[in-house]
Amino acid sequence: MPDITKLLKQSDAGFKRYTGIHKTTFQAMLEAMQDHESSKTKSGRPSDLSLEAQILLALTYWREYRTLYHIGIDFGIHESSASRIVHKVENVLINSGQFDLPRKLPRGNGEDVNWSAVIIDATETPIERPKKTKATTTVEKRSDIP
Repeated sequence: MPDITKLLKQSDAGFKRYTGIHKTTFQAMLEAMQDHESSKTKSGRPSDLSLEAQILLALTYWREYRTLYHIGIDFGIHESSASRIVHKVENVLINSGQFDLPRKLPRGNGEDVNWSAVIIDATETPIERPKKTKATTTVEKRSDIP
């Protein structure tokens, strides 16, 4: 498992190089996760990983595109647990409303958007097949076939 304290002691450039985000973004993610954990009414079995490790696990999955099996081995948990943690972190961060990808379309009313598009019909394309010629086909006599 990666040493989180050593990672947090790195410079912002080193931290970003490892995780893909700034330390301030990581702290905002941690606060969103802590808010979610404190708002829970029922508590199930606690996770073996701290909230920092859970965020780091999700960041590792998103940044490196490694399999959950390999990430699970690095963090000392099962592959299915790693999958649940990634989905949990995704859902908490999306529902917090603080973390959003940039949008190409403006927010707001759909009537305000100028919808112009070009539609290309590419469904009728010829299929490339070898041409049947006398040289490529073999003619058999019916009497020669058993």
